[in-house]
Amino acid sequence: MRRGTGTWGIAPFDNDTAADFGDELDAAAWEEREPMIRKTLRRAAAPADCLDAPDAERAVAAAALVVSQHPAGEPEWAGRRSSCAAT
Repeated sequence: MRRGTGTWGIAPFDNDTAADFGDELDAAAWEEREPMIRKTLRRAAAPADCLDAPDAERAVAAAALVVSQHPAGEPEWAGRRSSCAAT
């Protein structure tokens, strides 16, 4: 578990919450991973007055994993920096 850094970039896993989610998936058995991703996306999509930042960060990471499995190849963000990123 990472502590003290917060957010360090603009990619889906460039924050503590999403990185921890990735670590949890890595530690989970293969057959547990898809249900974990589905649960995360369902929680973010559930009706609510607002979506808390940690739930949103996990959902973005989960969605990135789903998109990365698309047969067209690499995710769009791979290897790119935002024009907003500090230089």
